[in-house]
Amino acid sequence: MSADPTFSASRRAFLKLPRQTREVSIRPPRSDEASIAAHCTGCADCVTACPEKIIVLSETQRPFLNFDKGACTFCGACAEACPTDAIDSSRELDWPWKAEVQNTCLSMNGVMCRTCEDVCEPRAIRFKLALGGISEPLVDFAQCTGCGACAHSCPAQAIRIIQSQDQTKKVTA
Repeated sequence: MSADPTFSASRRAFLKLPRQTREVSIRPPRSDEASIAAHCTGCADCVTACPEKIIVLSETQRPFLNFDKGACTFCGACAEACPTDAIDSSRELDWPWKAEVQNTCLSMNGVMCRTCEDVCEPRAIRFKLALGGISEPLVDFAQCTGCGACAHSCPAQAIRIIQSQDQTKKVTA
């Protein structure tokens, strides 16, 4: 059986996949698209206040979270620093973002990895063992805070943070 010379199944090649670009901008906690559009001046005070350094400005000078840089601790420093109502510290934290594991997950491809489970403080990610040695990661939406620690630490960039409309959905693959 001859191998396809254009296909490399090595772990090293798998880990060198290009980082996926985020389709949706995740706004800082205690803000949303409407508050950012109505009140944000692009001053970048939230960017400099973020102790995790995960808030960055878009090309249009609007803040969003970049989980490639780290995870959100929901500390509220960005809201305290915001001089307008774009990020409002008095606003209730209604965070609809949850982790979703993609098919490029190393574990789902037969490579032993549990990095996301190890870094998940609320223990929202667990692995279901299956025949053939493949473990499937499961996300408990009720426990997931959407902090991005799993997305940041995943060596295969296989975890996206998505906006969840269905908060009753307990477990998803």
